[in-house]
Amino acid sequence: MIKVGSLTTVLILSFLVFSLPLTFADKAKTIKVLKNVYTITSGDGIDSNTTFIITKEGVIVIDTRPTPAEARKVLAEIRKLTALPIVYTINTHYHGDHTFGNQVFKNSKTIIAHKNVRNKLIESGQKHLSLFKTFGLPGIDEVEITPPNIIYEKEMEIWLGEYRLQLLYHGKGHTDGDTIIYIDQLRTVITGDLVFNKKIPYTADAYIDDWIDSLKYIELLKNETVIPGHGPIGERTTIISMKHYLMNLKELVLAQLKDKKTLKETQEIVEPILRKKYKDWEDLDWIKDNIERAWLEYSSKQKT
Repeated sequence: MIKVGSLTTVLILSFLVFSLPLTFADKAKTIKVLKNVYTITSGDGIDSNTTFIITKEGVIVIDTRPTPAEARKVLAEIRKLTALPIVYTINTHYHGDHTFGNQVFKNSKTIIAHKNVRNKLIESGQKHLSLFKTFGLPGIDEVEITPPNIIYEKEMEIWLGEYRLQLLYHGKGHTDGDTIIYIDQLRTVITGDLVFNKKIPYTADAYIDDWIDSLKYIELLKNETVIPGHGPIGERTTIISMKHYLMNLKELVLAQLKDKKTLKETQEIVEPILRKKYKDWEDLDWIKDNIERAWLEYSSKQKT
């Protein structure tokens, strides 16, 4: 068992420092990914992606942005295109930049996520919110923690209009409650934060080995379009790139553990290697935290 406690708090704080500039709202943009599928993303700041799907019978919203104000902008974008009701809202995991807009969509009566997302928001949602409030994000004081009210454990299917969405849980990864959403007729997968496209991932709640396994599982799905949790819309190679980054991280850290290197020594050796290899990715400053997370995970496994 990895004891993360204060480490998780420190890493979340670090994440927020780098991820919450006040310019976020001005950077948001809506991209038409496929017919009836739209993703709201941004180039700087909190760039967590929100996707909505317009069907003949209503709208499905996937992830709700970091504040109710930002969630209302999602709703406004939807209303530019359709007056149909929001039928389903889905959270891919518990992190606030994907769930703190939930209250805007609670009138749909249906907010869906893995059971661990509900548990996490109920048990530690206020603590998580207090961290976001520290950085003065506009509208953050309006947030009311709104957990999902429909949960699943392994998988579930949603049918709405002409679309079937498969909600799949392959185990721990970016968090302990990541949902993979697969739309077979569109050959599209919505990954949440299991995939960061051209960005160093956030790993404070991560399980590196399980994350790699989840990405291998996603590769088996017949997908052509990949909508990541962060970064631009991608394709199959986007999943492979994310997997290879984590595998590189694992292999490099394991090599240092084999040589009995301390965490600090491991960071000093591994960080320059990863910085050079992934120099065209964003958020390179997160590499040191990624190494720490991997070092803790694999040193813990060596002791068991």
